[in-house]
Amino acid sequence: MRHFLTLPCALAVLGALAAGHAAAASPLPERSLTTASTAPRALGLLVKLKDAPSHEQAAALGTTKAGTERLQGVMRSAGLAALKISPNGRAAQRVDFDHVLSAGEAGTLAAKLRAQPEVEWVVPNDLERRLALPNDPLFPKTAGTTGQWWLQPVSGSNANAASDRMRGVPGVQGAWDTTTGNAAVTIAILDSGVTTHPDLSAARYWPGRDFVSELAYSNDGNGWDTDASDPGDWVTQADLSSPDFAGCGVEDSSWHGTTTAGIAAAASNDGVGVAGVNWSSRVLPVRISGKCGATVGDIVDGMRWAAGLQVLDGSNNTIPVNPHPARVINLSFGGSNPCNQAYQSAINDLAAVNTVVVAPAGNESGGVTRPANCSGVVGVAAVNRDGFKASYSNFGASIQIATVGGDTSQIGHWGSTVNDDGLLTISNGGFSNPGAPSYVNVYGTSFATPLVSGVLSLMVGVNPNLTTAQLIDGLKRSSRPHVTSPVVGACSNANPGRCICTTSTCGAGLLDAAQALVYAANPTSYTAPNWSSVVIDTPALRAAAAQGQDLAANGQSDDPPTPPINPPGDDGGGALGFGWLLGLLAAVVALRRKQLPPG
Repeated sequence: MRHFLTLPCALAVLGALAAGHAAAASPLPERSLTTASTAPRALGLLVKLKDAPSHEQAAALGTTKAGTERLQGVMRSAGLAALKISPNGRAAQRVDFDHVLSAGEAGTLAAKLRAQPEVEWVVPNDLERRLALPNDPLFPKTAGTTGQWWLQPVSGSNANAASDRMRGVPGVQGAWDTTTGNAAVTIAILDSGVTTHPDLSAARYWPGRDFVSELAYSNDGNGWDTDASDPGDWVTQADLSSPDFAGCGVEDSSWHGTTTAGIAAAASNDGVGVAGVNWSSRVLPVRISGKCGATVGDIVDGMRWAAGLQVLDGSNNTIPVNPHPARVINLSFGGSNPCNQAYQSAINDLAAVNTVVVAPAGNESGGVTRPANCSGVVGVAAVNRDGFKASYSNFGASIQIATVGGDTSQIGHWGSTVNDDGLLTISNGGFSNPGAPSYVNVYGTSFATPLVSGVLSLMVGVNPNLTTAQLIDGLKRSSRPHVTSPVVGACSNANPGRCICTTSTCGAGLLDAAQALVYAANPTSYTAPNWSSVVIDTPALRAAAAQGQDLAANGQSDDPPTPPINPPGDDGGGALGFGWLLGLLAAVVALRRKQLPPG
């Protein structure tokens, strides 16, 4: 990939980080929220046999063992032997071997099984990447911070200072005039689990589940259970000595699930900390990721359980059905491969019960990651506060909608001129195990995604009868047109950095929360406003454009090579992180995090 940082620029970043963390006026640090893994690998295969009954039907008929034996026979015919076979999804099976599979080995084994006439499909069980005004004191802009600018009204013109231009934001305040949420609506956060925080109390959470099946990655000493808390997902140098961690990188805990939950649903109007999009709906934490990421199999089963569908465990026992099915599933993870049958089958099952899946485009300035590239998923691209594409955001025809995800100064030739300070929300202060609650500024399509999920949950609160198709249609029809500019080129593989979105690269338009609720109230008669065109043309933008385009064309570079923001593979995060600066950041790691202030 082509995200590069020269040594002088890296040293400048180091100095800026150190100064920012040392300054009393800057209490809210940026921090890494991504995995630095590089080598694609799979934990076995996911296999669907032709005419296989659903696991629910097999259990009712007492034929579960027969299904396992049938697959064992198919594997013998292919010259393969499994360590373990267990149910996955609606009617597929998970096939585990005695070691982690490389991408090449997984492809070879899958090809052998696909050649068997009884096999409908087979895919690798890949590891995926982690992608009324409230009175909360950190919500408004102050002398020292820009606050939660991403929740402020759409405003500003080319004549305004950058901090007063919010032309890409979704205008959530306008939606709050209609509703601040409905406690009967459930938002599922499929992520790393959650930690305790005063801005998202236990009373807002439904009891969740932990679907991390691999003990090497779970970090809690067991597999599936009813504890959806986040024990931390840090990776040490000692971990890397194990073959299980091939391709992973040393990193601190991300607290990714806590952060995404905070953007969608942090407690609001309570005089504490920050606000979230939805003030009232309940959050269902579903832990699907541990160290190094999440497997497709665990994600699929977590999705099904969150939607209230039946799921069988590794011993073919039905686990208790979720009594609080989610209408909206936020899945801020992704992999660089095309959508596969395991994902698509689960997404189709969820759509049948009117549960919508929201997923990030990814952060490589390239093609859309999965499952955002699956049919029926709300894929989300990230723009900056002025409304053009953030430097890191992926783009493509499968994106449904775009909204703000922060635009860091550390990426692209324009970064020092055109940037913002990210999305301010909740986190945790621990480097490994959970520490004190904290707040953080984050960047990435992972964090644009829960903003969309929060708006979808408000739509369901206004009209619980909306179908999945209507929810997606409403987001698109109510969106504002993408901004234009005489000095910024359109997004393409030849111009993949900061660029102007179109409906073919970043979805139908910019998320508009207030209009989405107008649609929700009466979808059959909704008519979109006659939007005015927004043209971005500021002195700062012209100065940036004078340097040439923000990033080199995909596959090219005009800088010496250094590691990418999110390395290729299926096991990093939908968040934009600083794994590529770990060596430099070691000197300031003690300054990187601030804990929740007293009171």
